[in-house]
Amino acid sequence: MARPRSDDKRKAILDAALKVFAEHGSTSAPTSAISRTAGVAEGSLFTYFKTKNDLMNALYLELRAEFSNYLTDFPHGADAHRRLRYIWDKFLELGALHPERMRVLAQLRASGKLFKENEPPAFAILEVLNATREAVGPALRGAPPEYLVLMLRALAESTVEYANAHPEHKADCREQGFKMLWSGLAGK
Repeated sequence: MARPRSDDKRKAILDAALKVFAEHGSTSAPTSAISRTAGVAEGSLFTYFKTKNDLMNALYLELRAEFSNYLTDFPHGADAHRRLRYIWDKFLELGALHPERMRVLAQLRASGKLFKENEPPAFAILEVLNATREAVGPALRGAPPEYLVLMLRALAESTVEYANAHPEHKADCREQGFKMLWSGLAGK
């Protein structure tokens, strides 16, 4: 008879994967290192996640859920500028508080191993899409909103990376990055 799965053990595996992916990269990190870091046998890891890709996807969805949960006081009904500014500021706050999580999230997105068909749109992404649609000026009206969101994310990730490396410029980076985003979207 198989033992019941433990939520604590599953969480320990996901936490270990985060740590090992941050050190070695998500695609090259060995599952043996994840198991060792989690304090479980490698076979146990595969009891919870059938493949490394399943583990990567579970971690990705958990990290995205954390970000969405961070948007607790989202300004619903506000204009596009205020909603985008709110998401921008929260993204940068998370990047400063949890650079490891943001780095692994970016690695997972770039890995080509995520199961897109199983991924429900995150609240934050839907809000960014909606605000982006409202914010675009005439020069970008024909651009797919998903493309604009990718550009926003690239600018935000670059800003987080620079601000974390140069904390003395953090406030300026936050302001300049958002001005660049808003001016680019609005075409001003």
